[in-house]
Amino acid sequence: MSEQNKIYEEVAINCSQYCPCGRDHSVKNVSNGDDAKCESCLNCSHFSEEECHCCLDLYDKIVDKI
Repeated sequence: MSEQNKIYEEVAINCSQYCPCGRDHSVKNVSNGDDAKCESCLNCSHFSEEECHCCLDLYDKIVDKI
C-alpha cells in the first residue's frame, strides 16, 4: 500500500464528515481493489475523483492534526 493510501485511511478515520458511499453505493477498499471494508478518503462521497481532493476542504486540516 502506498504512503498516500495510508494517509487517506488515517484522514477518513479522523474525519467527522466521512461518508462511506462508493460510486456503486458499497464500501470497498479502492486503493487495492479489495472488497473488504476499509475507511479511506477514496471511499468517501465527499472525495472528488476528478480533482483528487476532498470537496469539503477538510483533508489538510485533518492531516495537520495527525
